[in-house]
Formats: sequence, C-alpha cells, structure tokens
Amino acid sequence: MKKKIIFFMSNLGGGGAERVTVNIIRQLDKEKYDIVLLMVKREGTFLADIPSYVKIENMNIDKTILSLFKVRKYIKLYQPDIIYTTMMMNSIVLSLAIMHLKKSFFIVIRNPTSPKILEEEGTLPLYKKLLLVYAYRHCADIILAQTPEMKDEIEKYYSVSKQKIEVFFNPLDREGIDSKIKNIKNPFSEDTINIVSAGRLTYAKAFDTLLYAFKKVITENKNYRLHILGEDDGESKKIFEIFKKLHLEEYVTFHGFQSNPYQFFYFSDLYVLSSRREGLPNAVLENLYLGKPVVATNCISFMNQLIDENNNGYIVEVDNILMLSQAILNFKLLPNNKKVIRSKSVTTFFDTFEKSSL
Repeated sequence: MKKKIIFFMSNLGGGGAERVTVNIIRQLDKEKYDIVLLMVKREGTFLADIPSYVKIENMNIDKTILSLFKVRKYIKLYQPDIIYTTMMMNSIVLSLAIMHLKKSFFIVIRNPTSPKILEEEGTLPLYKKLLLVYAYRHCADIILAQTPEMKDEIEKYYSVSKQKIEVFFNPLDREGIDSKIKNIKNPFSEDTINIVSAGRLTYAKAFDTLLYAFKKVITENKNYRLHILGEDDGESKKIFEIFKKLHLEEYVTFHGFQSNPYQFFYFSDLYVLSSRREGLPNAVLENLYLGKPVVATNCISFMNQLIDENNNGYIVEVDNILMLSQAILNFKLLPNNKKVIRSKSVTTFFDTFEKSSL
C-alpha cells in the first residue's frame, strides 16, 4: 500500500530550498508514494518541474502565517504518513497547525541555513527563534541538516538532541540536468573567458563583493566576462549602483532568472560562489557534477569537502576582494578533476519513516 506524503511549501520560487524540495519530489518512487504538494500560493518558476502525477493543492493565500488553519484542514483531509517542510515560517506554521491533533504522521523539517551565522548576524528575531525551537523540539520527528557542521549548530543554537538530526546532502537531479544540456546552444562568445555566478540578488550572495573583485580581474585581463543569473531579492538597486560606478557595462551581464541555468553552467569556463552565507549551495554541486572548476568563499566549513584546493577549485575568505580576484585569474592552473558529494537515495531515505516507528 502506498504511503501518503505532503510537501508543505509557500511557493516554488527560484531559491535553493525550493530546488531541493523539487529534486526530492522528482526522485521519490511514485509506485511507493502518493504525493501532495500543499502550497500557500501556487506560483514560482519550479512549478514546471513538478511531475504530472503530483497533486497540487493551492491555498491561494498571500502570507504563509495566514495559512495555518488551512494547513490543519488539509492534514486532517489527507491523513498523511509523512509531512515534509523547509524554511522557518513554514516550520513554525506547521508546528502550530498540528496542535492537539492526534499525531499519526511523521514530520520531516529541513533546516535551510546556518544557525551560527543567523546568530552572529542577529537576523533572526527572538520571537521567531523561540517558535522555531518549539517546532524543532516538539513538532519535528527528524530535522534534516545539510552538512555535519550544520547538525552541530542545530544542536548548539536550538538545543535539539543530535539523535533527532540527520545529515542529508542536497540531492542532485542528475536526470533533469542531463536532459537540460541536450541540444543546447552556447550563450557566450567563444572569444572570451566566461565566468558564471547564480543566485538571488540579495545581501547573502555578496554580488557586491564579486563586482569589486571582477573590476580587479579585468584590470589585468580584459578578456574576462561575468554572467550573473538570478532575480532581485532586495539588493538589485545597490548592486546596479556598484555595477555602474565601476563602469562594468562591457564586461558584466545580468541575465535575470533562468529556467535552464545549466546552459550557462555547461558552456562556462568557471563558476564563482561569492556568498557570505549558505546552507549547502546547489549551484556548486551542479557545476562540480558538470565538471566545472569552482571558486567559492568559505561561507560554510563544509566547502573543503566539496572543493579540493588547487585541484577542482579554490576556496577564498568571505568578502576578501583581492583573494577572490586572484582566484578567478588563476583558475586556468587547475587540473579540474570532477568531484561530487552524493546524497543518500531519496526514496530509500524516506522509506525509513514508518508509521510503526512513531
């Protein structure tokens, strides 16, 4: 008999957590699971990647916090075996929605970002932290950490038992990537050295630092070109001011959100991650899968498990403009050996969540 699983998401916009969720859905065995995607609002670029056999329930609500009672209604309607969610507000809403329900389901919450960095930045309000801790400690049966270091941080900053935290590397949709690089055309000039970076235009991605570093790059070699993929998430005005101030119009192109970023990854010479913080960056995993060299900041300590220094890439300090520019200029020295961190089988992993174990 098939198990029922609900994926509770606000939307399927172009972020990393949304991409990971779609990858999990696509890799689950449809012969073993009836899958329901419960959405606060049915919107987002990744909707196109959801298989036709997945039932989508659209609550059509503008704010996640206002979906609480409808979430509760759908849980009672479907009586799922497993509920999965990610992102802080989704986790909080789910924990409130199941209050006083007879719990016959297994709840999986994926932690989206580093608790340590949130604490250092002071970007997580106390009330939200307390609600999140409640969700993790009293609602979740398993919390997914993206790296072993994140597991330690969840235990330390949210006071959650390590036995409740499972390391689950972001799964790659290899079949989907392979299909999207078939019969594609090179979007770049073959006469230039083409660097790609991808992510929402937000403070965490540090595109400001990347632009300053790239100015130094073209001062030494005007054959370089930088291509940035991603939609605005509050920082575009600041980033474009820097872009114009540095007179980078000839050398940097903003392509906006791309439904098929693999076209750019596949034909690029180098991928650059300039982030100040990450969970586990999907784009780095995808570029390594495609055999591309990567320059990345040490925004997570796990980066040295992805990048073998002087082999398939370089690791630089966060916000270090000089180190970043030199790494970009030196990437051609790399032998570029392919290295990919492989996740557990998605179906096998979810198969462990038996109702009988509750």
